[in-house]
Amino acid sequence: MTADDPLSRLERLAKLHESGALNDVEFEREKALLLRPGDDQIVHANGNEIPTASASNPEAGSKRKRRWPWLLVPAGILAGLGGWALADRSGDPSGAPQVARAASSESNRQWSPGSVLPKASDRSAIRSLPQQRQVDLAFDAVFGLGEREIRVTEDAAYSYAKGVVVWTEFGPVLIVEGSGEPYPPALGTLGIFYLRELPGMKFEEARRWPDAVTGSIMGNPPQWRIRNDISDHAVIESTGGGVWQGYACDSKTLTELTQDGPRSLVSFDSHYDSSGAIEEGYQSLDGTIVNVVRNRSFDVRFTGTRTITQHFERKGAAYVRAPHAGKVMDNNAIPTC
Repeated sequence: MTADDPLSRLERLAKLHESGALNDVEFEREKALLLRPGDDQIVHANGNEIPTASASNPEAGSKRKRRWPWLLVPAGILAGLGGWALADRSGDPSGAPQVARAASSESNRQWSPGSVLPKASDRSAIRSLPQQRQVDLAFDAVFGLGEREIRVTEDAAYSYAKGVVVWTEFGPVLIVEGSGEPYPPALGTLGIFYLRELPGMKFEEARRWPDAVTGSIMGNPPQWRIRNDISDHAVIESTGGGVWQGYACDSKTLTELTQDGPRSLVSFDSHYDSSGAIEEGYQSLDGTIVNVVRNRSFDVRFTGTRTITQHFERKGAAYVRAPHAGKVMDNNAIPTC
């Protein structure tokens, strides 16, 4: 039996399917190519027409037609191998075919809304879909066909619109922006919904935190992005605030997505501007997270009317501010509204 005889090629094809290198659609397509008795053309999944041997060489096609019954034997072996592979994968609770992992070169990027964090379960059919389709399936799981609104308390209800599905090491998470009533006392939010994947290309809601992250005044959700350099888990960096009598103030919050639920790591004042107020000594300060050491520390560097650096260190499950370079902590504080 040579490496190119039909039986060997069928066995290799089954092994590729078993390992996840070929999904179900690709497997069936390639098996059909191998066993097809000689049609003039094969149309691949991308819609391109690929000429077969019978199209480019009529004699070769005729020979293949005469010997195709002999392929029934290896086809039976292939069916047995395929059944064994499916039985071996039945231990996966999702029942979904394997897909390739995201490229390792993506793992050090910072991810913004609209992107997918490259940490996910080993086997996922939904993750191979376009991001918007993933979001649609997630919204169906959380809200069904009803209004995309959740009343958290008697006085607080949020309407949810823009969302992103983030794939973490423990499963998919829907992060969605929630808007509150448009008057100053009300704040927007980020809702966080943990999901599980079901057979048949569906999500199911597992746990929910509809007002997990505080937003801005006038009912606006915070600005946010996903970072993977702060902790071993995905971290939401969110910024919320507002303007009061000419003073503009923002604060940042780092929220870690753990298997047990979202966990606030730290909140700190990140922006101050008094240009709209009537006062002497106008100030403008804007802070950015820099010098990150994963799971240990980071700095917040403020630029503007003066330069300030604040240092934060991890203590247990949270980050706390510490004196920087021997300076008194209060000398590095920024004004607040």
